[in-house]
Amino acid sequence: MKKKFLLLGSLLIGLIILNLTQFSTNWEMLSILVPNFRLPRLIFLLAAGVSLSISGLIIQTVTENPLADSSTIGITSGASAGAVIFLLLSNHLHLSGNWNFAYPFFAFAGAILSFILIYLLALRKNASNIRILLTGIAITALFQSIITIAQLSINQFDFQQVAVWLTGEVWQTDSSYLISVLSLLLITLIMLPLFIKPMEVLSLGENLATNLGLHVRKTKIGLYILALVFAAIGVLLVGGLSFIGLIAPHIARELAGFKLKNRVAMTLLTSMIILVFADIISQTIIAPSSLPLGFVVAFIGAPYYIYLIQKI
Repeated sequence: MKKKFLLLGSLLIGLIILNLTQFSTNWEMLSILVPNFRLPRLIFLLAAGVSLSISGLIIQTVTENPLADSSTIGITSGASAGAVIFLLLSNHLHLSGNWNFAYPFFAFAGAILSFILIYLLALRKNASNIRILLTGIAITALFQSIITIAQLSINQFDFQQVAVWLTGEVWQTDSSYLISVLSLLLITLIMLPLFIKPMEVLSLGENLATNLGLHVRKTKIGLYILALVFAAIGVLLVGGLSFIGLIAPHIARELAGFKLKNRVAMTLLTSMIILVFADIISQTIIAPSSLPLGFVVAFIGAPYYIYLIQKI
């Protein structure tokens, strides 16, 4: 197991170096580009990988479904809808400056609204995991329609900006914004170890978990809330990026087995490797132009998703 972690850690470091240099040896140019542009973007990517993958791991554990993540239960679409609505309001009201810090509040408001809906429609009734997922798909469709209406209400330039952001892209690299979002992520990560043991017990099955003294319903709701926070942070960092929360936990399970602590660490490494690798491709394949990050991640993730469906 240690060899796997060392190998993946070395691979991540190598990809980070490639991402920062992008195959250039012009050190004078790199001394300007790296600290001002590429390093902040890289930090956003790494943080997004952490938040989205942990959210996916939690949801897959709670629902006992390897094809579940924050997008399948409506949390990502809710957070995206909240952020897009604020973008629409900020354009109409000509908001700028410190108003950028309102994005997290609107994104969280959207994520919380989606959770309230899924709680009222499924969790409160102690519904089955399949019903929870089906309810989440319906909520996702609802928020996607709201996003479409918002897109049609803005000008063509902002429409393109929103469209790219919703597919998944680093859209804000302001240092103060970065610090605020990373602070929120750090607080959430500090809370994560408190849920590791309940997740391990829950992964044994609801009946056995109940026999071991775990209050399954309260634990599930707490884990859903934690997943909501992680997913909302991911949206704040890279918009509506798909597949990371789905494929990274599954790859980690293949590599690390079923011991949850190892799976958490492997999930973090895997998600960061995928995102940094995808970013290298997006920034270099049609240089000096670039592809939206979400397109490349989808190109990588979709075949693996199909493989999962066939395997299951």
